[in-house]
Amino acid sequence: MSSPTARKVAAITLVLGFLAAFGIDSAFAQGQNGRGVGKNRVGISYYKTPPGKQDEWLALYKKYHKPIVQYGVDNGAAISSTIYVAGNHSPGSPWDIAIVSISPPNPRPLPLSRAELIKQLYPDLEDYVRGEKARWALTLDHWDERLVELDPDDEPFSVYWPLVTREAAGTAAGD
Repeated sequence: MSSPTARKVAAITLVLGFLAAFGIDSAFAQGQNGRGVGKNRVGISYYKTPPGKQDEWLALYKKYHKPIVQYGVDNGAAISSTIYVAGNHSPGSPWDIAIVSISPPNPRPLPLSRAELIKQLYPDLEDYVRGEKARWALTLDHWDERLVELDPDDEPFSVYWPLVTREAAGTAAGD
């Protein structure tokens, strides 16, 4: 296995394994050059549903997923979670429903794990699984985006140049 091809395959496998282990999105996120440290985290989840099925999807979301999200808000792991729909009609819209979630820079750990919470909220687990399967069956496409806040007063104002702050460097403010 010392051929050049085998070494290339091993190197590519190693790199892909590293990216999978440490988050491939952060490897391609230009804004993650130390930007956004100490700021609220913003995530947007987009959902595409079959035509005319948006209300059915929303009802399933409200019953089977919103209580889980609300638990995070109520316990300080998230600041808010707001559901949006498009305000106009546009041809070929890639999404029907967007959920914007805002979390503090250092969210509190939750008292219950997700599995424990689901068992507490939904004692009839078969019903919960049926509901989630139905919601995902109505989801034609789904993706999540994470936004990084850029401060125009930071120098350099760039997504490419790293921004080193005391928080990012791990030093105390008085150092």
